[in-house]
Amino acid sequence: MTTSSEPGFCPRLSGWLCLVCLVLGSCKSGSAPSPSRLNLLLVTIDTLRADRLGCYGYSQIETPNLDKIARQGALFENAVAPAPLTAPSHASMMTGVYPTVHKVRNTGGFVLSSSEPKLAKILQDQGWDTAAFVGSSVLKARFGFNEGFALYDDEMPTSASGPAVAEPERRAGEVVDRAVKWLDAQSGKPFFLWVHVYDPHIPYDPPDPFREKYRDRPYDGEIAYTDQQLGRLFDTVAGKSRPENTLIAVLSDHGESFSEHGEYTHGVFLYDTTLRIAFLMAGGAVPAGLRVKQQARTIDLLPTVLDLMGVKKLPGTQGTSLVPAFRGKEVPTADSYAETLFPKFNMGWAELRAMRTNRWKYIRAPKPELYDLSQDPAETSNVIASHPAEAQELETKLKAVSASTELVAPAAMDPATLRQLKSLGYLGGSSPQELTGKGTDPKDRLEVLRLLHLAVHSGAPLPDRVSMLRRAIAEDPANPTLYNNLGNLYAEAGRQGEAMRLYRDALSKGIRAAWLYSRLGNLCLRQGNKAEAISFLETAARLNPSDYESLENLAVAYRGAGRVADSERVLTEILKSGEEYAPAYNELGMSAYQKGDVAAAQGYFEKAARLDATYQLNLGRFYKMAGDNARARTAFEAFLAARSSNVEYREVIPQVRKELESVQ
Repeated sequence: MTTSSEPGFCPRLSGWLCLVCLVLGSCKSGSAPSPSRLNLLLVTIDTLRADRLGCYGYSQIETPNLDKIARQGALFENAVAPAPLTAPSHASMMTGVYPTVHKVRNTGGFVLSSSEPKLAKILQDQGWDTAAFVGSSVLKARFGFNEGFALYDDEMPTSASGPAVAEPERRAGEVVDRAVKWLDAQSGKPFFLWVHVYDPHIPYDPPDPFREKYRDRPYDGEIAYTDQQLGRLFDTVAGKSRPENTLIAVLSDHGESFSEHGEYTHGVFLYDTTLRIAFLMAGGAVPAGLRVKQQARTIDLLPTVLDLMGVKKLPGTQGTSLVPAFRGKEVPTADSYAETLFPKFNMGWAELRAMRTNRWKYIRAPKPELYDLSQDPAETSNVIASHPAEAQELETKLKAVSASTELVAPAAMDPATLRQLKSLGYLGGSSPQELTGKGTDPKDRLEVLRLLHLAVHSGAPLPDRVSMLRRAIAEDPANPTLYNNLGNLYAEAGRQGEAMRLYRDALSKGIRAAWLYSRLGNLCLRQGNKAEAISFLETAARLNPSDYESLENLAVAYRGAGRVADSERVLTEILKSGEEYAPAYNELGMSAYQKGDVAAAQGYFEKAARLDATYQLNLGRFYKMAGDNARARTAFEAFLAARSSNVEYREVIPQVRKELESVQ
């Protein structure tokens, strides 16, 4: 049989399309099954610090199910991620390469290429049933993580109020419910199941009884709740097959910072508070009760899993199999690369890169850092001045992994995805950025980070939050995230004039982003300034052609300026994309009605109302003007039933009720 170890077999550039090298083996009567036919359960837990699990020595929490996995298999004491962000870290798990290779460089706007060989695709091609259930919109299929999964469940719950849009995340309980249902339907074919749970991510809001039990430590409560739900998943898997038939891997994608180094949550810095992860493996040939002290990396997951399934290391992976460590042998994992582009794309600061060994952590920054982890695991004392040789050696290794200068361009995103990411704290930018390592060092903006965190997460009164962000902007006037968040607060308070001045000020400070031009265009449109609205919205559309919200507003501005053909052209472009976008149908209805095509207008209005109950209002008004009071009543009632409890429509509701009375 040809194997992947032979020269020239399926090179990485071909995408491993011809991978046929899994060692299938045969099972003799009474013997263990071939390792290549193992089931695989991969559980990834978002934002989980390793030092908050019982099996990692934390005594103030109950995590019996994860602790049991650790007892049944191997625990990696010194495991790290290549980025303190969800999407890049997960991409490295699935491909075995660093972000510099798979090109998912930040959360939001980066898509995992179909040319990248992925764990799910490798196993699916060999006959495994594959399914994934993810807990957050940051891993939606549109970001490329779905390849190789026959079922990719990324359906987020619908908002209880407001327009029918999906929430950005769902509870671990719902994710596990769906995964268990899928497992129950399996008939014995080997499977690969990926379950991603998002609960430990901020805001920390565990359900009862964990909310009460951990009321002073809600982050711990989220972890304890997650452990409880994963227990149901592990029990279901155990009921499907014997432990030796199923390989279980549990990893966190990154950690969390609680003001250490001046960081709140994660993404900005490359300290171990956010890079160190939990990493457990059990089942199959993994020995029980093993604790591995050597450094292990996210990129090592794929080669380790395939090794346990009978596949040797494949060409092109930067990770290595950790299986020899199970036998006490050294593994070549001493060097681990890490990066964060979050400061660059989200804050306008310099990006950071790092090289970590079992002893040293070197961080390339405008003000570089070196830490002796053996003496200073908390990374509190920068010793680069007294250890220049060690720093230079790690800088040389870092250069071998990452280019010193790069131009990085994220992909465009649709408005629904943008809203979801922004609600989770990620500002999805679409402007290319040149990575030079130069600019503001994030360490010099700790007060800005503090003010931003308080403004977004403290729950302070709105005037106080506005004041915090104004102070932050005064200190850091070219930071796009500050303008974005302050603009949100102005919109919440109905202070449109201040929002307009804020956004114009952002432009004067050199900030260029699709969301900024879009907001300026929308405000100009509301003020009746159609010419300037068109200019801003055309720029937004060029920067992000997938932002249908901006495109629809551009169509409205065109129609208002008498450019009906241009308006219809833009709306048709939206619908040609396959997006069932209700506002586009509604605006086409307005255009058709303006031209006197009543039949076409009715069809568009009805389509918009079917997609989003908000547009039942326009449909009702259309029927009323057409003299069809019965259908007008039905539409007005449908609008009130769907939107009367939503504060966004509080000023509209009384008028709609009057309109309903007029058609009784």
